[in-house]
Amino acid sequence: MNYIAHLHIAEHTNTSKLGNFLGDFVKGSDLTHLPEEIELGIRLHRSVDKFTDSHDLIRNLKTQFPANIRRMAGVIIDIYFDHLLMKSWQHYSAQSYHSLFSSFYTELKTFSLPDNHYYSQLSQRLLSHQWLKEYTYEPTCFRAFVSIEKRLKRKVMFATHAEFFIKQNRLLFINCFKQFYPELLRHGLHFKNNKTLSRT
Repeated sequence: MNYIAHLHIAEHTNTSKLGNFLGDFVKGSDLTHLPEEIELGIRLHRSVDKFTDSHDLIRNLKTQFPANIRRMAGVIIDIYFDHLLMKSWQHYSAQSYHSLFSSFYTELKTFSLPDNHYYSQLSQRLLSHQWLKEYTYEPTCFRAFVSIEKRLKRKVMFATHAEFFIKQNRLLFINCFKQFYPELLRHGLHFKNNKTLSRT
């Protein structure tokens, strides 16, 4: 899942929004140098990603992609599911996404990763422009594909093909999301309720 889903799962499980966001940027298994709430959020993020990648619904959706962009299917699904979450936000949250994002931006100001240039750039852009709300609009996903395409070290020209595939198969994505996301929320709660951090 992508940024917005991880933040929503943080709200749903009452865990750290910052920690859940940092799962894409903090590496390694030893996280004891971080506050416990941040560590729990990172570990929840990793569990969510593992659950998503191994789920039959997601695996089946990936097989529907054209062969020329299938290697990017996970990225495309993650980003487009953020849009679908935003479009159906009221079904999954009593809190507005404006309130959630505002709280997240406040947390984001408190943390830095000096050795991670991409995180530093991204966090500054998030704080300066607060663009997560733009995922309400489908074209934001397509612009994100172009941005990712430009950053890839091993070039994969997938953005235009991904946009075309989504436009031709919106119902396929919507139906998968509606079936999958409630299961993911239950997984998040189960992980949080059964996870005890052991620090010695």
